[in-house]
Amino acid sequence: MKKVYIYKIFERFWHWTQALLILILMISGFEIHSSFDLIGYQKAVELHNVSAWIFLCLIVFAIFWHFTTGEWKQYIPTTKYLKAQFNYYIGGIFTGAPHPTKKLVYDKFNPLQRLIYLGLKILVIPVQVISGFLYLYFHYPAEGMELQSLEYVAVIHTFGAFLLLAFMIAHVYLTTTGHKPGSAIKAMITGWEEMSDEEIKERVISDIEASIKKSRAQLQSNVEIGDLFEAAMNKASLNAGVSSIADTRFKDAIENSGAGYFCIGKDGNYIDVNDTWFKLYKYDAKEEIIGKHYRLSRNKEDFEELQGNIDKVLKTGQIINHGEVKRICKDGSEGYHTLTMSPVYEEAEVVGVEGFIIDTTGQLLAEREMLKKQIRINDELDKKKTSKD
Repeated sequence: MKKVYIYKIFERFWHWTQALLILILMISGFEIHSSFDLIGYQKAVELHNVSAWIFLCLIVFAIFWHFTTGEWKQYIPTTKYLKAQFNYYIGGIFTGAPHPTKKLVYDKFNPLQRLIYLGLKILVIPVQVISGFLYLYFHYPAEGMELQSLEYVAVIHTFGAFLLLAFMIAHVYLTTTGHKPGSAIKAMITGWEEMSDEEIKERVISDIEASIKKSRAQLQSNVEIGDLFEAAMNKASLNAGVSSIADTRFKDAIENSGAGYFCIGKDGNYIDVNDTWFKLYKYDAKEEIIGKHYRLSRNKEDFEELQGNIDKVLKTGQIINHGEVKRICKDGSEGYHTLTMSPVYEEAEVVGVEGFIIDTTGQLLAEREMLKKQIRINDELDKKKTSKD
């Protein structure tokens, strides 16, 4: 096992400060409700109000940090591996089954954690803040709020407190399910988490792939380049008199290019591909793919994502940059390419989807091999250093 730095300083500060404030708010809040007598009603009210204001300031800083660093993307919900993660928690975790997801720098939370944390951030905590303000300014019409009764506010605020309490109990329990009972808590204190060599390799490879995708996205989102490309395509379309699928294939221009061209009908079947496309998919001739559905070149998860974007092109007519994807070739091997899709019109109606793919397999595999080689070299150096010590 080796240690990997995964939790940043502010991330740890925000986590523990939030936990402490929620704990103080719960203890003082339940004392206000006369659940027990610890510091007295008046002091509990004062402590609760001060902690609430500090918590609100922390939320503002946390929102700013999440959006400026891009960490907000960690909370985007996904159904990928959701069922596997649920099955792991209700059964696999007790039988020593492997974890269905990996903790990576751009993917720290599993699918269930994403849903729960997102729910807390956009539902539970906002409800607590709003109901708390209603409590704080109740019967103060001069300051802008006046309610007839606190009954419903009290029920909502207390229910939210019990949800937070249940979350904290479950959260603390799950921190003990790592390879060591206290490893997750220790990682959130120091920022360094223990991982196996295989997990470290996967994380570093993931970091590099994410950086590559980010660089490509920044290049592709360049406004001037985008404007020039769109203007050139519009001009070419007008000159060619584009009005139907048969007219939009631009065979002479694309047959000898390095990009693979494809055209798909509304039924999802391939209408046309160029030589580059079927060679990238390792077919012997385009006739092997024409008339077949595009699902044959994707696994289940990737197909669902691609289907969603193709449906969007067909329904809205917008051009979509699908980014880098994995393809399944005729012989079962895998490759990688970037993919863009645009609508095909016939008499002002979208009747299909066409686009281009650019192969990135060689570059991606070369980068992975260089990374693995560097990791092997570092491992050897570590072994030599250990033996000398």
